[in-house]
Amino acid sequence: MLPNKSSASPASLASDRPYTQGLQQAFSRIADELSHAIKASGSYVYTVGQYQSFTPLVAGGSITDAEHALFLSKAIYPETDVLAYRIIANPVTLFSNQVQTDQRMTPSILTELMASAAVAVPVISGEELIGLLLIVRCGDEVNDFTPAEIRLAEWFATAIALALENGSLYQKAQKRLSESKALHQVTLAILQKLELDEVLQIICDEAQRMTSSSGSAIALIESEDRLRVMYCAGETPEKPGRVAFGQSNLGLAISRTEPLVINNVFQGREGELGQGAPVSMLALPLRVQGNSIGILAVFKAKVFEQDDVRLMRVFAGQAAVAVDHAQLTHQVHEMAILEERQRLSRELHDSVNQLLYGISLYTEAATRQLEQGDSAAAQRHLKNIGESAQEALKEMRMLIFELRPSALSQMGLHDSLSQRLKAVEEQLGLQPSFKWRVNVPLDRHIEEALYGITQEALNNVVRHARAHSVTVHLVQSGQTLILKIEDDGIGFIPEQISPNSMGLKTMRERAESLNAQLNIDSLPEQGTRITVEIKL
Repeated sequence: MLPNKSSASPASLASDRPYTQGLQQAFSRIADELSHAIKASGSYVYTVGQYQSFTPLVAGGSITDAEHALFLSKAIYPETDVLAYRIIANPVTLFSNQVQTDQRMTPSILTELMASAAVAVPVISGEELIGLLLIVRCGDEVNDFTPAEIRLAEWFATAIALALENGSLYQKAQKRLSESKALHQVTLAILQKLELDEVLQIICDEAQRMTSSSGSAIALIESEDRLRVMYCAGETPEKPGRVAFGQSNLGLAISRTEPLVINNVFQGREGELGQGAPVSMLALPLRVQGNSIGILAVFKAKVFEQDDVRLMRVFAGQAAVAVDHAQLTHQVHEMAILEERQRLSRELHDSVNQLLYGISLYTEAATRQLEQGDSAAAQRHLKNIGESAQEALKEMRMLIFELRPSALSQMGLHDSLSQRLKAVEEQLGLQPSFKWRVNVPLDRHIEEALYGITQEALNNVVRHARAHSVTVHLVQSGQTLILKIEDDGIGFIPEQISPNSMGLKTMRERAESLNAQLNIDSLPEQGTRITVEIKL
């Protein structure tokens, strides 16, 4: 069984079989030993290429540099090489002790090598022709190949077949490992909740690496008739931006459920891939629950084979899930931002806006009392103005701190809490104390929940406690993490606070997300202590 004819570049076929250096050296030794054993001028090993041709692999023996260069520069084709034609048509051993006059041997590569006698042995794996072994003798007076030498050459061809089979198995194993690594990278992108741009980069880079492509691109559906190329890697005819379905080869693939393969017919524009050279494209729709969300495409100068299609079909399914997950995560993030803006808007209205309105009323009242000569009443109103201004300052400082980009992801929980105490509590005249004794790195979701609980508790201290000092402790005791926020303020009776109070409700929800226990201890005039215990 022979490979089908394709449009691959013959000069590049050797790179399609990336055998290890050790395997190459083994073939060289076989060629050298065979040449020495039967006193041949040279031995040449070919592999079967995509054109039903023979591609140079290694040569050995006492050949000249010119002969070696000639061998490496020429793949041999059945259309122009009679020896290649005969071996492909009937893969049996051919030999001749009069090559230059033997019509079975000329014209062929043997003619160019100036061979006087030659043995051509097909390299067969099972029933498949996978290579060719040529042994030549050059010169005017050479010995004829004997039957024993021909049998020895056939034995060496069997050894070459076994080595090629092992190399092919190794190559397949490496390819499967590469596939597994690529799918693992995409799975990690889903689990790590990366941004959409990061996910697109991973997908394009892995797709390009797995198919040995020179470029890759990913486009997402923007409207009923338009795509937006979101990311490109390497050399690709596509550029980021909006394209209509009918104006791009990517658009041809959007309505398909099967991969689209265009081999060596895509003509690059000036300055693009190959500068006008033929380019092959493999494009696959990204589908989630039966609906297309975009296109993944890879490009290269060589043809895409069925193995590339098979691999990318599996990869595209995983990539589609990763893209969809990243988009949903982005939408959730945008909704969270909107909800946070609405919350801050409500707090501005409920707290600062009312305080400012109260200041305005106190100012008007103080003005009237001064006009009437009632300085004592005016002083009371001015005192209320001062107190309201201080309360507004507290609220504004807390809200401004919350509006800052979160430092948690960059600084970690320890530095974020320390920064909060210095930026808000210390600036408002409280005496903050911060103690940290944690021996293990904390997961991000733990840090986020603890930071949210602490921030809500500190906001309540600033707004309601009338405290002079506040302490934040986070300590590890064995496999238990204990967060404690304590103040010396006026305290309250926890049972009298509505369970639907937003601040208390938010803290409890965050604690529940960690399967943690949250306790609030407080009495009038005895301060408040909030404790959270988490099992690590």
